[in-house]
Amino acid sequence: MINSVKNERIRRCRRLRKRNFRYKDHKFLVEGIQGVAQALSHPSKPEIIIVNERGAGVLNAYSHLIDGRSIPCFSVDEKIMEVLTTTTTPQGVIAVCHFIDIDLIALLEAQPSLMLIANRVRDPGNLGNMVRIADAAGAGGVIVCSESVDIYNPKTVRSTAGSIFHVPITIAGGAPQVIHEVRRAGYTVFAAEAHEGINSWEVEWPERVAVVMGNEAWGIPEEEEAMFDGSVRIPMLGKAESLNVSSATAVLLYEIQRCRERRNHR
Repeated sequence: MINSVKNERIRRCRRLRKRNFRYKDHKFLVEGIQGVAQALSHPSKPEIIIVNERGAGVLNAYSHLIDGRSIPCFSVDEKIMEVLTTTTTPQGVIAVCHFIDIDLIALLEAQPSLMLIANRVRDPGNLGNMVRIADAAGAGGVIVCSESVDIYNPKTVRSTAGSIFHVPITIAGGAPQVIHEVRRAGYTVFAAEAHEGINSWEVEWPERVAVVMGNEAWGIPEEEEAMFDGSVRIPMLGKAESLNVSSATAVLLYEIQRCRERRNHR
């Protein structure tokens, strides 16, 4: 039991809410039972788990994993839980985990058939949802370019709903460098555009493809368009001008997998 917000362990956990301390310690916070449950089964197990009374009851279902992997657990009151979390109504479970991203070279050497590239995605919720969608759609990796929001931002992690522990993730440099390396590894790179490019229903998706999703407000910078092998757009059948970046990600990734499935059963 930890009773004080001034406790050194709590202080070190609390500072992980800030990006510079996360990268200094190479650790991040996972809030909520869904994310913590997935962290418990990841090869890089949580360093510690912190719970309040409510969280302890929910986490009891995973006691076999906690005990089996010898993960230290600490109980705190509501006041301490509130200073650690970023949610209005915390679920009462937090894990401190070590960074789990992998090197770009390692990701490309694994040769996943489908990858997602986040280029200047600034909203934590959007990036987290995109990771979750990539996981659900069977993508083999997510590359987060340097000008995007931090993948380890607490809101981003929470929005992945545990998928951050399922999909290989790379934190890379700027988009030009990333695209160059991905294409050199044999991938066809498509940029998602709101109104230009090939209709996504008409694309013959290659065996190895990477899809680039741009900024929520202005998409892909015009000066970067020449780097891609092609641009694709999602047909708007109603009066909506475009889709949210995470919704568009879902449509495109599932369309690629649908086309591949149909091709394999011809």
